[in-house]
Amino acid sequence: MQEPKSMADTEQIHPWSNTQELIAEVLSFSPKKHFAPGDPVLSPETKSEVFYYVESGTVEVSYTGARQTKITVALIGAGEFFGEIGFFDQGSRVRTIVASEDADIAIFTQEVMETIREQQPDLYIDFLLYLTRKICTKFRRLSGESSPIAAYADSIADRRSCKYTGAKPLPPSLLRSELWQNVHEQVERISMEFFNMSLLIQEVATDNEEEKIRMECQEVLERFAESMPLLERQVAGSGYEDIFWGYIFKEVYPYFMRSRHAERSYHKPKGYAGDFLMIEHIYENIPKGDGRIGELVDAFCLNRPSSKAIRGRRRLLADQLARLTAPLAQQGNQISIMNLACGPNRELFDFLSRCEYGSLIKALCVDIDAEALEYTNKNVDNFFHGADIKLMEENVIKWSLGRVKHRIEQQDIIYSAGLCDYLDDRLFKKLITRCYHHLKPGGTLILGNFDSHEDAVFMDRILRWKLIYRSRDQLAALFVDTPFGTATILSEEEQINLFALAVKK
Repeated sequence: MQEPKSMADTEQIHPWSNTQELIAEVLSFSPKKHFAPGDPVLSPETKSEVFYYVESGTVEVSYTGARQTKITVALIGAGEFFGEIGFFDQGSRVRTIVASEDADIAIFTQEVMETIREQQPDLYIDFLLYLTRKICTKFRRLSGESSPIAAYADSIADRRSCKYTGAKPLPPSLLRSELWQNVHEQVERISMEFFNMSLLIQEVATDNEEEKIRMECQEVLERFAESMPLLERQVAGSGYEDIFWGYIFKEVYPYFMRSRHAERSYHKPKGYAGDFLMIEHIYENIPKGDGRIGELVDAFCLNRPSSKAIRGRRRLLADQLARLTAPLAQQGNQISIMNLACGPNRELFDFLSRCEYGSLIKALCVDIDAEALEYTNKNVDNFFHGADIKLMEENVIKWSLGRVKHRIEQQDIIYSAGLCDYLDDRLFKKLITRCYHHLKPGGTLILGNFDSHEDAVFMDRILRWKLIYRSRDQLAALFVDTPFGTATILSEEEQINLFALAVKK
């Protein structure tokens, strides 16, 4: 450990005209210590009144969540202070900080601060002002994230994704219109079929009869789904779209909301559709719901093209990870993978389950939902693979916009399965550019997006699972004005979930 500046060394006071000179001056008073990778720097048990400055290297800030899950919340690099809030308020530490690589850290104790105050009071005051501004900036950011998942949901929400409101009186002009009579007749027929279906499946039946009933119910549900694009075209441009679809939804609500898939999609307990438990339910592909009708409707939802596409993308991404990492593994170098809005991480661990070079893999899995990370730790990362897995809690949208900064090393592969079809073009391009700068030369970016498909109206109007659909050409066009310039478009078997693959030259 280096010794702090002596009294003789401080006899000549040098002016500081900017932040860099200010920090350089205060660093001359602080002792320095080297930390090897994995060495603890600060923990909840730390009692000493001290804060730190990273001169070189990176430190990882984490906490222990449910099921003893280590969740990373920050990667702090050179030029950053940490621990200053605990130093001033003398409160208990709530995070664990360790060196994630070789790091040289300056240590500011009460004694160091007192020495600065006595020997250079002007420097002391300016340093306190600097730290105060830094702390205020942190609190301002944190105060805006009192409900981080809700804020994330707001950032990816669409006006049409919200739930339907209560029933409202129909305008007399609409009731008298030919359009209303036409739609009303179709909905009445659909409602009657659903009612008869619910009666049918309550009957006691033999196994053969039950299979027949199940098939008849599936036909009713199929006819309803197939009728939706026609209904969409009929009411489009009428000015009464919300009224029409609210009416249609009211008629089918008692049946569809018995399905776990439909109920979670519509009510969005996390604030947004497609949360990790929704995706897990689709992956599991076992119908669940309230009673027999709930299970039948759930089976219907799980067998829709959109659900098949989600299961297909899991296979596609696992295959792509294997294809892209194999040549890198032959070189014997560490392979860095970053998964954005990672959810349950199934595709990553599918890849690792058959990977013979797991010890070379270093994966950073990022999601705003700590429960998704805890779920991964308990239910997905449950076999030996040898890979270094880091679970990080962060808002990927803010990261894309540069509003949060972490010392993240350059990656060989960055991918996201289910984020981009919630992003408008501006945000999508921001994400592409941010990922470009975090890739190594020759590194690969893979971003998924749904193409428009036959079930889009059903997802939008009944499930309220609103996506921004993009064709192959539209997806490729987003890369033209980015540093990549071009991208190759892939697809899973259903040809619904597209993936843009771009390589950093």
